[in-house]
Amino acid sequence: MHLTLRGVFLAQALFLALSFHGTHAYITKDEQEMLDWISQEGGEFKVTISRTSAGVRGVFTTQDVRKGELLIYIPDHLVFSVRNVPAAEGAPLLLKELFTPCSRLTPYLRVLPRETQVLTGYNFPEEYIKFLADDNLELQVRGSFKKHCRSTFEGQNDENMMTTIPEAIGSVNISLPYFEYVVSMLSSRTFSLRRDALSMVPLLDLMNHDIRDINQLDSSRAYRGVRVVAGKDLAKGEEVTITYGNMRSDELLLYYGFLDTITDPPRLLAVDHRNYNPQDGAELPDVPLTGPEEEVRAEILRLKDILSQFESRLQALGPIPNTNPYVADLLQGLHEQRRRAVRHELARLQGLLAAHGGDL
Repeated sequence: MHLTLRGVFLAQALFLALSFHGTHAYITKDEQEMLDWISQEGGEFKVTISRTSAGVRGVFTTQDVRKGELLIYIPDHLVFSVRNVPAAEGAPLLLKELFTPCSRLTPYLRVLPRETQVLTGYNFPEEYIKFLADDNLELQVRGSFKKHCRSTFEGQNDENMMTTIPEAIGSVNISLPYFEYVVSMLSSRTFSLRRDALSMVPLLDLMNHDIRDINQLDSSRAYRGVRVVAGKDLAKGEEVTITYGNMRSDELLLYYGFLDTITDPPRLLAVDHRNYNPQDGAELPDVPLTGPEEEVRAEILRLKDILSQFESRLQALGPIPNTNPYVADLLQGLHEQRRRAVRHELARLQGLLAAHGGDL
């Protein structure tokens, strides 16, 4: 799954050229060795690993593929799974694999992003939290993601866990930032393939998100593994994507470290949606408000107030620091999307009133 930041493997010593048109097309030695390992262990695939024109790592076809054909098959014994518990409570099992010299998953572990290449609410940089510029978003990061991560690191949730940190890695000392990184990897790279389990699947977790995606993920027991089947005809060199779900940009940022740059105009952030409730986490409907008139007018006032408070807050905060350019760019993008989404919805609602002479 996509959490590889721009140009993240440019320091690798060996690049193997691919026959793609993008100027950032390459595969590293470790990535090729992982593909070889998957093949030797009974996996099948018509894809390889490369980069998009923006330098983002992803999965691309190596031949023309017809709709309904198998794209990827990963045997069950190459899948890493933990119980479906909060990521911080499952992370010690991933820690154990990372600290085991002869882990069965070593070829896979070598291609996982490094500590500076992962971003979620769990390891969101402290200096940037206030630049989320929203009380609900800041509360999610500080009061949910980071709070649970810290309490687990300090041993306060040991009674809820199958394996504690000391049980997983013995006397090895790790820092809280490193634990946040491991939790972020587990949180952002897992699939819900089976009941009560979260699974990290080699190669599949390198597929980037596209909300429009129609490729099919199948983990039926009959296959003894995980399959991706083409949902449409794909040309050689075309990127293979999956959808991470119907998530808005603020949700994608905190769970996966990127924004929805496909939907245009952008959708309202989850925290700006009229049905947003931080307590239930339910999916927010995309059905637009169309009436009655008093509800439309109330929604216009609500959105105007959101936009006014947002702009005032940004003005008080001042410029976003460039300590981490990737995070700074993401926040700039989030701010611009928020403006555009609110203004677009305001224009739509005001158009409704005008079209009906103020009488819906």
